[in-house]
Amino acid sequence: MLQFCMWSVMEEQVYAYVLFFFGLIGLIIYFFTAFALMVSLFSGRLCLYQQTNPLLEHDELPGVSVIKPLMGVDPLLEENIESHFKICYPQLEILFCVQDDQDPAIGVVKRLQQKYPKVDSHLFIGDKNEIVNPLVKNMSPAYAAAKYGYIWVSTSRIKANSDILYDMVGKILKPNVGLVHQMPFTTDQPGFAAAVEKVYFGCVVPRYFLALNYLGFNCFVGMSYLLRKAALDEAKGLSWYGRYLAEDYYLGRAIRDRGYSLVISAFPAQQNVGLLSMANYKDRMVRWLRLRFSMIPFVTIIIEPLTECLPLGLYGSWSIHHFLGVNPYYIFSFHILGWLIIDYLQLKNIQRTGLAFSKLTFVMAWLCRELMTLVIVIEAFLKPQQIQWGKRTYRVDFNGLTHLVQNNRPTLNV
Repeated sequence: MLQFCMWSVMEEQVYAYVLFFFGLIGLIIYFFTAFALMVSLFSGRLCLYQQTNPLLEHDELPGVSVIKPLMGVDPLLEENIESHFKICYPQLEILFCVQDDQDPAIGVVKRLQQKYPKVDSHLFIGDKNEIVNPLVKNMSPAYAAAKYGYIWVSTSRIKANSDILYDMVGKILKPNVGLVHQMPFTTDQPGFAAAVEKVYFGCVVPRYFLALNYLGFNCFVGMSYLLRKAALDEAKGLSWYGRYLAEDYYLGRAIRDRGYSLVISAFPAQQNVGLLSMANYKDRMVRWLRLRFSMIPFVTIIIEPLTECLPLGLYGSWSIHHFLGVNPYYIFSFHILGWLIIDYLQLKNIQRTGLAFSKLTFVMAWLCRELMTLVIVIEAFLKPQQIQWGKRTYRVDFNGLTHLVQNNRPTLNV
C-alpha cells in the first residue's frame, strides 16, 4: 500500500511538471507573439512611407536595370508594365523576359515600347534550359545582359513608381547594404477574394515580416527587390539559384552571409492583379507553405501554427488559466477581439488610405482567412514535397533543391 501511494505521488508530481512545462511554453509563445505584433505595428507606423532621398547625400545616381519576367497576360498586366515606363530616373533600362515567341505578353511589351520610344527597354525571348526555377530561367538572359550594377527584379504583378525606385536606391547606396526589398501588399480590387488577399498581405504578412526584419532576422520575399549585382555575382550569380524554387530565400541568405545587410523599402510592393479568386488564393498559400516546409521545417511545423490566431488563443487561454485560474473562455474571447482590432489597425497602417471595403467585409474576410488556414495546412502536408506552379509540377527536397516532375506550358503566377 505504501509503495502504491508513493507511485501515485510521483505520478502526480510528474504530471504537474509536465503541465507546468507545457503551460510555460504556451506563455512564452503567447507573449513573444504579442511582442512581435507590437513591434510590427509600431515599426510599420514609424518606418513605412518615410522615403529615403538619395539626392540629399549623392550628387550622381547609379544606373538601374529593371528585370521584369513575364509569362502570359492578365487584365492588369499592361497597367503594371506601363507604370515602369513612366518612372522618371536619370539612368534606367527595362529588360522584359519571356520564354518563347508565342507568349501573348510580347504584344503588350511592343505596344508600350512604341508608346514610349525614349525609354531604354529591351525584350529577351528564350531562356536557359538547364535551370529548373521558371522565374530564374526567364530572368537569366536579361540578368547577364544588364548594363548597370544595380538590378531591380520586379515580377509581372508589381506596379511601380518613381518614389519606390528613389527610396530603394537611397538605401542600397549605403556601403553595407546588398539588397533592398519591398514588403508584399496589394492594390484595391473589387470582390471578396480581393478582400481576403488584402487581409492576408496587410495583416498576416506584416505581423512577422516587419518584426523579424527590424529585429535583425532574414525575412525576404522576392516579388520586388533591388540588389547589388556585384554582391549576387560574388554569391555565384542569379542562375545558380535556379536549382531552388524558393530562389529568393537562398540568394538573400547568401548575400547576407557575405556581410551585406538586407533592408526593407519604405514602400510596400503593390501587387496589381485582376481575376482574383478564393481557389487561386488557396493554391498560392499551399504552394508557399510547402516551400517554407522545405526551407525551415521546424518553424513551419511547430512554430508557425502556434503563432496563428486561433491555435495560439486556445493554447494561451489554457496556459493563463493553468497559472492564474482565469476563465479560459473569457481569455479566448478577449484574445480574438484584441487580435482582430490589432489586425485592423495594422491593415490601416499599411494601406494609409481608406479601405475599399466596409468594416463588416473586413471581419468576414478576416474570419475566412483564419478558418481557411486549417484547410491550407491539411492540403499542404498531404503532399509536402510536391509543388504545383501553373501547369508544372515540382518535387522539392528538404534542402530546397527542386526537380521538375511534369512540364506543360504554364501561366506564371508568382
